[in-house]
Amino acid sequence: MPPLAILGSARRGGHTAQLLGRLTAGQPCEVTDLLDARIGPFSYAQDYPPDDFLPVVRRMTAARLTIFATPVYWYSYSAVMKNFIDRFSDLVLTQQDLGRQLRGRKFALMASGADAMPERSLNIVFEQFCGYLGAKCVACVYAREAGPFYDPAAAELVRVHLEKIETT
Repeated sequence: MPPLAILGSARRGGHTAQLLGRLTAGQPCEVTDLLDARIGPFSYAQDYPPDDFLPVVRRMTAARLTIFATPVYWYSYSAVMKNFIDRFSDLVLTQQDLGRQLRGRKFALMASGADAMPERSLNIVFEQFCGYLGAKCVACVYAREAGPFYDPAAAELVRVHLEKIETT
């Protein structure tokens, strides 16, 4: 399965979507826009109406790379991305078999913001999220709004994983 991008912006076609397009240009990459997905907020009771969370996670288990694309709002993920990430608690409580399938998967963070430099705490939290799931954090990519990538080497590393052809 081709790489998968989870787009978590509150604005369609904004800087984050444009940056994702630049990062993945010329490579196959399926995009799931969280604005189009029905994903309820996390519930300890696990009493959800049918939604799209588990199907998206199943696609993640098959993708060779998953890119989490989010704008930086108040030094953190967007609300729609945070809601999505909060639901990963389901993979610990009631969906452990599915959660185990994320072990060894490759994840990348791609963020856009108004600041000239990336928010360091955002990268740390993402790396901890990956570590908890047993996933590999390939890179954290950042750009100021529609500007150049802050760390071109990180962007190139993600592109290498986009281009990689699986032989197994």
